[in-house]
Amino acid sequence: MSSVQKRNIFSAQQEFTPAVRNPAVEDKVFSLFQPDILIPGQFLATTKSKTHRDPEQRLMLAVLEDAVWCFQNGLRAKDKKKQDLSREAEEWLMEEDSKWLFSFNEICDLLGLEAKYIRKRLVLWKIESLSARGKAAQRTAHPNRKTNGRTKSQRYLRAVAGF
Repeated sequence: MSSVQKRNIFSAQQEFTPAVRNPAVEDKVFSLFQPDILIPGQFLATTKSKTHRDPEQRLMLAVLEDAVWCFQNGLRAKDKKKQDLSREAEEWLMEEDSKWLFSFNEICDLLGLEAKYIRKRLVLWKIESLSARGKAAQRTAHPNRKTNGRTKSQRYLRAVAGF
């Protein structure tokens, strides 16, 4: 053997000699290659979106969203059809005793929402919206006149909301 070949063999032996083993590092490395044991529920919980809803729940949410939209947009409308839709939506939103599957209370229960809170906030929104519109009309009709009392519709809405 030539001296060059001896050096190559010697250097190859040095390269492959094992170093001092660290058990902590080995445990971490080996844990990467061990299988994770999960039951199907645990696996699906990690892959599911937090806002995932069943098709039925999405339909109920769409019904609720449409009712609120009709209620709010038809309130100030001059179009008779929009006013009728707003009135129907308000009746549906304010109905408390219905056990029908698509009643406001049932939809809120199935979606995990507080029906009384939503109802109360919608009534407050309506009162504020009507009073803002009424104040604008009063300013144009009677700019120097002050009114301290509530209108009949505002008193009714407050009574319905439980104030």
